[in-house]
Amino acid sequence: MDTAIIQIISSVGFPIVACMGCGWYINKQDSRHRNEIDKITDALNNNTIALTRLLDKLGAEDENKNN
Repeated sequence: MDTAIIQIISSVGFPIVACMGCGWYINKQDSRHRNEIDKITDALNNNTIALTRLLDKLGAEDENKNN
């Protein structure tokens, strides 16, 4: 594996290999970020549902007090 990397570097040059490595790293980080955002979106949606239910329940209690 090490000899293959050395051959690639010597044949196409360091800048091209560095760009390919950076592209791979950015792609990997992008997929991780997408997964994190999906989890945050799910948590936010669950919190919105819980807050809506809580407000509905509090609103029902307010109506009972007024009657």
